[in-house]
Amino acid sequence: MFNWRNLSWKHIFVVLLVLHILPLWIFAYFPSQDGASHIYNGLVLKEYGKHENYTLRDAWELNITVFPNWLSHIMLAAFLYVFPPVISEKVFLTIAIGMVPFAFFYFLNAVNKGREGQYVYAWLGFPFAYNYLLYMGFYNFQLSISFFFFSFGFWWKHKDDMQVRYLVWLYVLLLVTYLSHIASYGLVVLGISVAGGCLWGAPAIAAAWRTRREGFTALLQKFVVSLKPVFRFFLYMVPMYFVLVDYYLQSVKQHQQGNHRGAEWVWEYFLGIKSIVYFTDWHLPVHYCVLGVLGIALLVSIGYRIQRKQWVKQTDVFLLIAILFTYMFIRAPWSYGPGGWINDRIHLYILLMMAAWFIPDMGKQFRYAIAACLIVFSLIHFGRTAYDHARIAPEISEVVSGTHLIEPHTTYQIRSEDWHKSDALGRIEYVTPFAHHMALYGVYADDVAHLANYEAAFNYFPINRDEENAPDDYIDAWYLKAPVDYVLAWYPPDTAEFRAYTADHEIIYETKHLQLYRKKRAPGPMLDLWDETDEGNLIIRFDMQHHNSRPSETAPDHHAIGPNTEYESGKFGWRTRPPYEAYRDGRRQEPVSHDAVWSQRDAAFKLDLRNGTYRVTNTFMAAINATHTINLLANGTPVIKDLVLTDGDAALHHTYTVEVTDGYLTQVIFTPKDRVRHEGEWGRRDHFWIWNGSTIEQVQPK
Repeated sequence: MFNWRNLSWKHIFVVLLVLHILPLWIFAYFPSQDGASHIYNGLVLKEYGKHENYTLRDAWELNITVFPNWLSHIMLAAFLYVFPPVISEKVFLTIAIGMVPFAFFYFLNAVNKGREGQYVYAWLGFPFAYNYLLYMGFYNFQLSISFFFFSFGFWWKHKDDMQVRYLVWLYVLLLVTYLSHIASYGLVVLGISVAGGCLWGAPAIAAAWRTRREGFTALLQKFVVSLKPVFRFFLYMVPMYFVLVDYYLQSVKQHQQGNHRGAEWVWEYFLGIKSIVYFTDWHLPVHYCVLGVLGIALLVSIGYRIQRKQWVKQTDVFLLIAILFTYMFIRAPWSYGPGGWINDRIHLYILLMMAAWFIPDMGKQFRYAIAACLIVFSLIHFGRTAYDHARIAPEISEVVSGTHLIEPHTTYQIRSEDWHKSDALGRIEYVTPFAHHMALYGVYADDVAHLANYEAAFNYFPINRDEENAPDDYIDAWYLKAPVDYVLAWYPPDTAEFRAYTADHEIIYETKHLQLYRKKRAPGPMLDLWDETDEGNLIIRFDMQHHNSRPSETAPDHHAIGPNTEYESGKFGWRTRPPYEAYRDGRRQEPVSHDAVWSQRDAAFKLDLRNGTYRVTNTFMAAINATHTINLLANGTPVIKDLVLTDGDAALHHTYTVEVTDGYLTQVIFTPKDRVRHEGEWGRRDHFWIWNGSTIEQVQPK
């Protein structure tokens, strides 16, 4: 017969852990604000190297430098090789959420090793695993919480015997903390520094004080000898300080001042433990009760220490750290430059640091009462969270219900009258779980550019806007006014501006709150732009030109294609954005070879046509004193690989055959990047593609 008295804390831990993971797998989508954007950018990171993804490569560039905010993107990109996008997020969140209680248990075990009731306050790790910043979608910070406690716990466990192997592991833990988030890295380095300074600095001062009557020389010698552990500690901390100071100096250089929320907001946030409030204020009364329980634990701990005359203990450093974090929470700006939520991040650690100071080995009945209160609090917090997940799940499913309609190699924008609206929860004040879930429209079809990708605007994410060679006034204009194939509207705005924005689009899908617009298309290829061969085959010819319109310079029976000839439905044109360069050499005898378009950027030229088999002939001729490396894809299939042209070569006419099944032919031309070596103004050897002309002839209709 089952006896509940046989249950240990390990059984309760497993049960709570399973309960906290269940909502991730029961409901289709996790209702965070930014989380889906991380999935999209993880996919971009994974797919960016493929030149057939010309839309992604046209919109974004990789920011491959060492900085915080990397880890979640690396993990999601890796998971996407194995799992579908939403499952990848679930696997990631299972790790990111499940590690927090583990890490906090590990930390308290290191602090209270061998003491009775060492885990009594460890149950706080469960409610803090589901926190406000997690629902904001700050997945990197969520990871950093675990690494904060793993790092601090590991250091505390080995602080008195910091061998080289332990130091290596400490550096590894702090490195992954840094790669997760700079706030947790800075706080854990600060916490370890305060603890180390107190643990070894205070005894040194006390030892020197005891020898104060023996003369200055004796006092100084005693002080120096006593300070050896402090010097050793700060010596191995120097690399950690260097990383922190370097990041700080870069931030100060870029941003001069922060933005404060005000004292009223700070105290309301602090007393309401709002670092674990996300959808509504329903949690607040429960949080006040938790503060009451922890207040009792504080008073009992103080009374216990007074009764046993334990005036100074090593764990007192955690009280000092908690006080320091509280001061920082009150004084810190809410945002500094583009980085925000600074108070929120600091606040999350205050109570957890206090828990390490509380006395765990008091009477059994008191320990059981405290543990029972914290477990009940965890269950209430989890229960309400699961309930809110269930209420909001249908709305998120509605948000993403049109993802199957997005086609490959397209772009989309999003609009809403109010992202905070919710039928189930009313107005959601703290997070907006609908806005960035629209990033999922960019993950189910190949090569889709989500033009409202907020991460790309910040240099602390691995995916940035591709601003190379674009004039300053052009960059923002392009991302705001770029050709948009789809518009997603959640609670569509009833405004003249929105109607004008979607004037050349049509609704292809509609639900209660969602509208999906697609840019209007021609009914089919405009065959009047084509000629016929003597055999009766359709044929169309293109002459890449120095300008979009100079008919006198265009080869006979050719369409002029300039650097800025944009694609039009039913016709042809570039599907990737400028800038391209144009080249003109009047010495060439063949008309098509007089002019060319060239670039180092990938370029995609699209032509709408009937399905069938086509023979395609492209003309390439090197510029003066230049070397070109050319690669070409036809509807994603390589047809030219690393073709090298030099100035001495005659015009090259390369021919291939392609089977068209989707009503279009897209030729993507590209070259190895960052391989430019200048040798004087004209004596240079450049690796860039060059394209003079293209002829497409139908061989066999389908």
